[in-house]
Parts: sequence; C-alpha cells; structure tokens
Amino acid sequence: MTCIRAITATVERLAPVEAAKGYAGLDTPVFVRCRVETEDGLVGTGVTGRFLAEEVVALLTRMDEPLKGADARPIEAIRTRLTSRFNPRSATGAFVSALSALDMALWDLRARALGEPLWRLLGGARQAVPCYATVGLPGYAEAELAAVCKRSIDSGFVGVKMLVAAGGRGVAEDAQRVRAVRDAIGPKALLMLDANCGMDVATARRLALMVEECDIAWFEEPVLGNDLEMLAALRRAIRIPIGAGQMVQSLSWFREALTRGAVDWLQPNAAFCGGITAALRILALAEAHGTPVAHAGGWDIANAALMAGHAQGGLLEMHGAQLALRQRLSEDLVPEGGVMNLPDRPGIGFAFREG
Repeated sequence: MTCIRAITATVERLAPVEAAKGYAGLDTPVFVRCRVETEDGLVGTGVTGRFLAEEVVALLTRMDEPLKGADARPIEAIRTRLTSRFNPRSATGAFVSALSALDMALWDLRARALGEPLWRLLGGARQAVPCYATVGLPGYAEAELAAVCKRSIDSGFVGVKMLVAAGGRGVAEDAQRVRAVRDAIGPKALLMLDANCGMDVATARRLALMVEECDIAWFEEPVLGNDLEMLAALRRAIRIPIGAGQMVQSLSWFREALTRGAVDWLQPNAAFCGGITAALRILALAEAHGTPVAHAGGWDIANAALMAGHAQGGLLEMHGAQLALRQRLSEDLVPEGGVMNLPDRPGIGFAFREG
C-alpha cells in the first residue's frame, strides 16, 4: 500500500421498504459511499448513513486535496490532520459522518494491502457473530408483525427487534403489538424494542411498565435526543434494560453514558461514530465499565469485522430496511442460520460492484 491517489464520494439511493414507513424523517433510503484509491491501484471502501448526504460528500471531496499523495497507512495521523483542518472545535454532524466513511475506507485499504481480513487485524476475538433481526417494522399490521418476527427466529436469529412510537400508534397499541410478538416467538428468543428517540420519559416509562412481563432484552433509544439525564432517569424508573448510541458521534457522550449509569447496553456504529478507529475506542470504554455492546443502526456489513475483532464486540443487527443494499455488492457478508461467519478474504468484508 503506497500513497493516496484519490478520494471520491457519491450519494447512493436504495429502493424504500414499504413496511418501514413510519420512521421519523424517513424518505428514500440514502447513503454515502467513500472510495480511497492508492497509487498502486488498491481501493478501500467506507460508508455512512443518510443524514446530510450531499454535505458529507462535499466534505469528502474537499479532503481529497490535502490527502493526495499522503501515505495511507498512518490512520491516526490522517484523522488528526483532517480534524485540525476541518473541525478544530470538535463539532459533530457532517464532519464526523465524512470521517466515519473515510476512516472505514482506510482500514479496508490496510487490510487488503496486508492480505488479511479486517476482523483478524482488529484482534480476531471470534470469527462468528450471533445476529438479531430488525424486522418488526411499523408498516406491518399486528398479525403480519408477529408472523415476520416468528419467521426470523425460526430461521436461526437469536432475537428480533420491533419499532414502537412509530406509525401513529399510541402506547396501548404498541404494548399490544409487543405482547403479540412475544407470544409468537416464544419465551427464549430475545425481543428488543426501538423507539428511535421518539418518546418523553413519562411515555417511555408507561410503555416499559405495560410490557415488563414480556422479558425485553433492551429498550433502544427510548427518549428524545438520547438525552443522558432523561436516559438515566428512565433507567432508574424501569426494570427493562436500556440501549443507546447507534448514531451518536461524540466520544464524550459514550463516556458520560457509562459514568452516569444511563445505559445497560452500548450501541456504537462505525458508519456514524467516526469510523472503525472511533468505534474501537468506544468498545474499550464499554469493556472498562463492564457494559455489553450490541451493534445497531443498520450497516451490518460495516460493523461485522468490528464485532468479531474486538473482545467486547457483541450481537450484530441485520436490518430489514437495508435488504436492497445487497444487490449493489460484489463482496457480501450474509448470515447463515442467524450467525455471521466472517470470511478469510482480505479487507473489511464487503465491496461494491463498480460501473
């Protein structure tokens, strides 16, 4: 692996999933693809999510000039250089999204240059990661919802996640849907709820108390803005574990979430938090606090190596709203029997078809 020849980025769009209607702010699914090419022809790929996609692409395009001809290997030095130039006050938002995609591409590039799979370079803690399925989308009627979730468990997934506070439903209807899913999947499978930051503390507490007997593995992002004071207050008030962090971009938020006792599960996502490098730091924080980690927020392909490589890595989410993505890939990661087996081929594990 030699010097960087070019950094390019594009906005890509996927066909929307009908059953995903009801997400706050959802339009046609959008993501950003970053491509780093070196002078010897190697290519690394990174991705980030749908928020401010055009602005993220513009930032990545601006990063090409200061990095052209630079050694692609010292990832920490590259991050420091870009932060000093574009984000000296450590703001979050479009810059961290752009850095997430670029950092991921640089790690992919490093792994390909060394002829090693990224999961092994990150520590090789395990080669297989158990998966849960986010298939409980708000567009399903109750009977459809229960059937879809049961099919996922029957196919081998360790658990299913369903959306609440979505589709215009109230707490009572959400609670009824939760009970229907628990009845359908049986008592042993994991069941997770996700409010996508859609509730105030009082409403989240009410729902949690109504479904407490359903043995919920975690209640994900229950409160507005992932506010740490609200999360901590809710955690003190209910018995259901709380998870959060999937699109948070600040390392200090993860530190405070742990030190304040605001969460039971930490959920970093390399596509949003600052890339593989930042996610490794967050996993180390979780390990130091004895807090389990579970991937969330989509982009299973971008997080599988991380969950397998680091000792604190945990469950991998397979999100039903991203199924169309796999049609774009020449190298894919697909779970078998609810387990993601990481490949031995070099790189992060996925690659897009070109042309």
